[in-house]
Amino acid sequence: MLKIREVTSEGFTFVNFDKEIFVDFKECNENWVMYNKRERNWTDEEVQVYRAKSKCVGQRDICAKPSCFTFFTKPFTKIEFTNLNAKKEFREFQMKIIEVGWTTFDLS
Repeated sequence: MLKIREVTSEGFTFVNFDKEIFVDFKECNENWVMYNKRERNWTDEEVQVYRAKSKCVGQRDICAKPSCFTFFTKPFTKIEFTNLNAKKEFREFQMKIIEVGWTTFDLS
């Protein structure tokens, strides 16, 4: 069973089937920046400008079945919300990410 333990400006920790996992927001953001560099064929200068303003660490979809976040780790880390309070927990998690200075791309 998934349990999100803590969300900080460095990242978040969750437990999945008794295994504790840390997701590093800086790593996720850097992977996002480098993905954009490859896709858009950016110069190093363009990458630096984007890196300075980008706070994206993943993507989210509250309309998916189940609602989920996918973080840009290697490989990706997917957090699914499946219980009766799924939408509420999804929004609470989203707000915690925003409160610590990061964001996720909305797919819904």
